[in-house]
Amino acid sequence: MTKEELLQKKSELIQANDAILAKAKDEGRYDLQGDENKRFDDNDTELEKVNSFLSKLSKQESYAETTGRRTEPEPVVTRGRVTDTGRKVSEEDLNYALAGWALPASKRSEQMVQSAQRAGYDLNAKEINFRLPKFAMRSLAKDDVQEWERRTAQGTTSGAVGQYLVPNEAMRALEVSMLAFGGMRSVATVIRTETGADLPIPTVNDTGTTGEIITENNVANEGGVTFAQTVLQSFLYSSKYILVSQQLLQDSAFNVGELLGRLMGERIARITNSHFTTGTGSGTPRGVVAAAGDSTVTAASATLFTYDEILDLVHSVDPAYRENGRARFMLSDTCLKNIKKIKVLQYSGDVTGTPLWQPSMQLGSPDTILGFPYSINQAVAVPASGAKSIIFGDLSKYMIRDVRDVVIQRLDERFAEYHQVAFLAFSRHDGDLLDAGTDPVKWADHT
Repeated sequence: MTKEELLQKKSELIQANDAILAKAKDEGRYDLQGDENKRFDDNDTELEKVNSFLSKLSKQESYAETTGRRTEPEPVVTRGRVTDTGRKVSEEDLNYALAGWALPASKRSEQMVQSAQRAGYDLNAKEINFRLPKFAMRSLAKDDVQEWERRTAQGTTSGAVGQYLVPNEAMRALEVSMLAFGGMRSVATVIRTETGADLPIPTVNDTGTTGEIITENNVANEGGVTFAQTVLQSFLYSSKYILVSQQLLQDSAFNVGELLGRLMGERIARITNSHFTTGTGSGTPRGVVAAAGDSTVTAASATLFTYDEILDLVHSVDPAYRENGRARFMLSDTCLKNIKKIKVLQYSGDVTGTPLWQPSMQLGSPDTILGFPYSINQAVAVPASGAKSIIFGDLSKYMIRDVRDVVIQRLDERFAEYHQVAFLAFSRHDGDLLDAGTDPVKWADHT
């Protein structure tokens, strides 16, 4: 039995026991019934045997390395996964391995094949899993990118059995593209989960309850708390297939990882940002505009807001969300242009007026509207009759959920007559506003 087969067996045993425990949990049980105990124990016993044999194989390999003997290289990956052999894999090998995986077998160079062996890539696998880092990139600022790389570097190219092999260029390009297209990821709270199971997040609204004064020797009254929950699901998104010519892929100077990461990120980001902004919640994530509260502010104009209308929008949001340092506007660039034209007369002798929009004069500080920062999001409606063209509030209350595997499939034969290779990416996401009824974000529209 090869090491690859042993690792596959180990994975199957773990998944089998996971399924037994998940069934008990779903049924509200904390014990195993019927033959579940026997099956779990049998799998666990077999798992110990596999682990023991894998340990012996690894020890023997280390002996072979120290004595200078070479062993026949064995495939050590399944669907792009790499084992914990303690080997350090160079960035060059990772990139050549991914480039080799992207090409049909007849087009791979010897360097690609050798790099794949050193990196633990299965070049014949039809799909590869890109594991998104635990921490999402917050902005495109240089310091933030460096911090993201530092926090996510550990475990991206080596680690425990089953760790996903992800060249940094591909992962970085994916993150940058997802962040750059739209505005929601830069302001929302992004969480990443290992699985796509429904994720309930509890909410509570206790704002209507106050304490009390009681006299000596009297009993305190009960003040119950009512909890609710927002459930995040995992909608499956596709990049649609991406066609790349084999000539381009065969160029040794071409970074295929960066290309795949960028194209996947841009396509997925465009549709998810649109859904995170205006999605209805029926068959899609519920967008922040759909989830936001009504400020009751309706602009008298179908294309413009006045100073008073924007001020009313700001004060329609509770001070708890307005003065916590996280409140901001979100609007389209067209709406921002209109707001930049609004000027406020400070006193009767001020004939020119002071612009409502204020550019920042301090490095690192954002431009503001009424003293609050703003985010441009082209998925927000442009000013028009009936359009909700501006929102305001604590946008960090919007939760974006990523399921951490992005799967890329390679389609070799479908476009072979055009000398092209197609790539198809899948990822799972959801989003919703955490709102217990206190409206942390509100919108304004036009007549």
